[in-house]
Amino acid sequence: MGWLWYGMLVWFAANLLSQSLYMGTYGVPYDAEDVIRALGPYYIPILFVESLAWILAGGWLFKHTLRRRPDRNSIGQGGAHAVD
Repeated sequence: MGWLWYGMLVWFAANLLSQSLYMGTYGVPYDAEDVIRALGPYYIPILFVESLAWILAGGWLFKHTLRRRPDRNSIGQGGAHAVD
């Protein structure tokens, strides 16, 4: 799932750079209505793909976080938190 993480980082960095360049040129951030109008009929499929990517990334992060939590059953039974 590493490709998803790198893809999300690239997507975020590209959006940040694009917004910075736009603001540097025009002095104001993107107008959401202009962006939607410019995308036209492609707006809904793009919104769907972007939402799916964020859901997958959130699910991966949630699963990854749960996997890193210490097992409660291992405490005091020779697990990572046992004291000799």
